[in-house]
Amino acid sequence: MIPVTASLFAAAALAVPSTLPSRRLGAGARDPKRPRDGPPGAPAAAAERAAGDIGLFAACAQAGLPPALAAAAVADTYAGDTSPWHTTAALLALGADPERAWSELRALPGGADLAHLVTLSNSSGAALAESCDRIAERLREEAADTATAKAERAGVLIAIPLTAFFLPAFFALGLAPVVISLGASLLH
Repeated sequence: MIPVTASLFAAAALAVPSTLPSRRLGAGARDPKRPRDGPPGAPAAAAERAAGDIGLFAACAQAGLPPALAAAAVADTYAGDTSPWHTTAALLALGADPERAWSELRALPGGADLAHLVTLSNSSGAALAESCDRIAERLREEAADTATAKAERAGVLIAIPLTAFFLPAFFALGLAPVVISLGASLLH
């Protein structure tokens, strides 16, 4: 009976969806009307890479490079010509509409925010660097939250063998003989 119960608890623990630590604590709650950047559950490595790219873009913008050249500098950090940064830099170099060119980054984590920020800066002349740094910091925090959630889930999964095997053995080999001997001594 105990192994069956332990198995049911283990199945229930695996069926419960994991939540990020900041969501459990109520900090950093996301506006439900605001779409997520990138696909749900985007890997932490992609978010870290995107944060680094946006940080580099911010540094280039702060150094005085125009957004098109800053995007080209970020594109140069990629090995092939397949990144959205390459497409954006190429479109900007060809003189495409900035809104169209920056929309290529929307698939990246934080890319939608960056695209909106750069197109807004194009029309209003607002500064880019500080806002880019905020986007990059938010991406790093989300990546850290995801890594923490995975580590917590691993801790639960490590505890399953303890629950499924050692605890029932403790009851069967440790407590059951004591209860049986006590019951036998009470009957005699």
